[in-house]
Amino acid sequence: MAEFLDKLKVRIDKGLTTVNVKSREIIERQKIRLHLSEIEAERKMVFQELGKLAYGQYQLSGDAPDFAAGQASGTADSPGLDRWEESVLDVLGRISGGELPGILFEDTAKQFKVTAKTLCEEVEKHLPDSEKKGQNLQWLGRVLGKFKLAAKKVSKRIDGERETVYVFDKQKTRSILEGVKTAGGSGVKPGKTDKGAGGTPDMGPIITACAKLADIDSKIEKLKKQMKKIGEKV
Repeated sequence: MAEFLDKLKVRIDKGLTTVNVKSREIIERQKIRLHLSEIEAERKMVFQELGKLAYGQYQLSGDAPDFAAGQASGTADSPGLDRWEESVLDVLGRISGGELPGILFEDTAKQFKVTAKTLCEEVEKHLPDSEKKGQNLQWLGRVLGKFKLAAKKVSKRIDGERETVYVFDKQKTRSILEGVKTAGGSGVKPGKTDKGAGGTPDMGPIITACAKLADIDSKIEKLKKQMKKIGEKV
């Protein structure tokens, strides 16, 4: 009987040791995955900022294309903008200027809201049939995203149907539309530089962002090696 109890105790001890080891491994894996997720999110933000800096310096150098968002009803196309983009910018410009209040879902002193469906219909009124997208709301979202116009979008039930409503900050919208005209259709005005004169690019911020990106990539690589070491797929 004593021998049986000793063997049982040994088995229990081994089982507890195995459970403790596996628990530590699981916790370690979770910590690494969480850390990796946080660093990858940071990398995405730095990469986006690097893109903005690079394009801003590109504009400042004078190499950026020089074009303005014209009226969608014009006969000549603006270089770099297709007719659909021109029409979206034109309609939003008219709304920002106090026109077309009847198409708005909501209008306040600071912002206005319009359903994607209504905005799409207004945009296509100014286009020939060959340029119409047929209520392609994804296309509308692409254009708004390209110029960073909508502050946000929400889903609302209107007359029993679920619809997408875009929210626009009035001041920001006017500023971006003006930026499209003055900065070659990018929606971003060229910034000032602390170094050089006559629009000489300042590469300092770009170099700093590149260095930060390289440091983040190094950390990601180390974490991936740790995950492989403990048998975790990456």
